Amino acid sequence: MEIITGLIIILVGFSFVFSMLLDFDMGSPYSTLLDDLSYLSDHSVNQKISAWAWLTTSFITLVSIPFYLIVFHKKLKILHYLNGLFLLGAAAGALMMGLIGLELNQILTQDLVDGIEQTNEQMRIGILQHFKEESFYIGIGGSCAALFTFGLGMTRFKLEGFPMVSTILLVISGPMLIFFNWYNPEHILKTAAMAGMMIGLIIFCVKLINKGM
Repeated sequence: MEIITGLIIILVGFSFVFSMLLDFDMGSPYSTLLDDLSYLSDHSVNQKISAWAWLTTSFITLVSIPFYLIVFHKKLKILHYLNGLFLLGAAAGALMMGLIGLELNQILTQDLVDGIEQTNEQMRIGILQHFKEESFYIGIGGSCAALFTFGLGMTRFKLEGFPMVSTILLVISGPMLIFFNWYNPEHILKTAAMAGMMIGLIIFCVKLINKGM
């Protein structure tokens, strides 16, 4: 069970990273609304891939929760349940990202078949609203994932066998990701926080797979 849990947590981490890399967003902030809509219409396939990537991430994250709880239920009293809730929140955020992405793709592939110029103002506002909702849910999902890694790092204070290096990386990177996720998503330190979280997760999971807890 510890081997399976370690492998699936690594898979969850990489799945979130790949989904963020594939995440489809608007073009330049200096472009006009018609330019943005034209860009979206021309890249609807990429946008659909992004939506399915988030749905896959949601499924993998949801599957990982019972494995994580089973491994830690005899070793921790409350912290593992709290971390399980954070994983559930991350899965819910990814799910909403995927569902909203598929709705947006349907608009791009069906409602815009007559051309961007034929769309009315209400439809254009609706498309922009979809992107605002996506930004909100990626913030929610990313923050819950960061809280999970922070809580996982805090496990060190309950279990002596938890790797110290992993604890340092997770405790520092988690809050960093939350901050930049909401206040400056394009900052290079957000990428550094994601890298720190992944390295911390991998170190923990390798320890879990090879030696258990």
